[in-house]
Amino acid sequence: MPFGPGWGWVGLMGKTDFVEHTDDPSVVSASAEDRRQARRRRALGLGLHALVGVGAAAAVALDRRLRRGGKGRAQASAAAVTIGFYGLLWAIERRRPYRQDWQPGAGEVVSDAAFLMSTVGVQVAAMSLVEPVVRRNKRSLRVDRLPVPVGAAIGVLAFDLVHSRVHQLGHRWGPAWTVHSVHHSPQRLYWFNATRFHGLEMFVDMALETMVMSVLGMSRDQTVAYQTVRGMYGQLQHCNVDLSSGPLDHVFSTPDLHRWHHSAVYREGDTNYGAITSVWDKVFGTFYRPVDRAGPDELGIGRMPSFPQTFWELERVPLDWDQIRQANADTWFDDRDADVTSADAPVPVAVR
Repeated sequence: MPFGPGWGWVGLMGKTDFVEHTDDPSVVSASAEDRRQARRRRALGLGLHALVGVGAAAAVALDRRLRRGGKGRAQASAAAVTIGFYGLLWAIERRRPYRQDWQPGAGEVVSDAAFLMSTVGVQVAAMSLVEPVVRRNKRSLRVDRLPVPVGAAIGVLAFDLVHSRVHQLGHRWGPAWTVHSVHHSPQRLYWFNATRFHGLEMFVDMALETMVMSVLGMSRDQTVAYQTVRGMYGQLQHCNVDLSSGPLDHVFSTPDLHRWHHSAVYREGDTNYGAITSVWDKVFGTFYRPVDRAGPDELGIGRMPSFPQTFWELERVPLDWDQIRQANADTWFDDRDADVTSADAPVPVAVR
């Protein structure tokens, strides 16, 4: 693993293991290399997060230019900047992977490409159906009166409040878990599987987002900035990049935090529900950041190691749940019957 034991605030200072003073050149050299790598990870983590903000500003500037020329929809500039960021993440993953064994195979890439196209289609459908309804809302909080960065930040906090609570419901309520489990099917994370969501979940998520934006009353510039941050951060959150987020964990739902959310151990995975920010996880007590381990040992749906992986199989998961559970009869158990002292201790009321 890229981080040693004791990762946490000690890791922020540049090393995770202390050694006694020695004149052995090999030990001194190794210690210096550890510190150098730690600085690189911190710089990469800070740099990628800063780039999200730069990308939002660039998208707003591009959109204004398109408007002056009478061209483009609000989503066009956000999409252009976001796609460029995806390419950058792909390149960094190839050079500095968090785990080499998380590099995807061709079949996995094909499935995730299908999910990305499905996500775009579902988002368009959700907006087409919900926007005519929300336009009837003549009242809003008039966030558009605020500066663009402030309005976009309010949008992030407001939507993540709704998203994180619905997300938690997806883990706690059995029927919702049969849908949300699709997102937890990968056994490794990389930037492209951030959009691996069942179509029904994506529709609900997009509909809620559209309603939240309507209630806030955001300006076009604020909306473009928000959409860019939202589009960029999901892929950053899932990226297979050897970075260190450190104190950013207390504000953003970083890759370091989100890897725990994808843990195959349910008690570890039932945490860190934020899509962009970790603020609401701290407020509601679902923030999880152990200091004695770098990340989870395994990802996926721990009680169901034999789980569908292709696009069409995953879209059918809610319908095929009983068969999937039967195929994993040796490892699946009901939370209500679980041993509360086990490492995978139950989460109340969930039947999954």
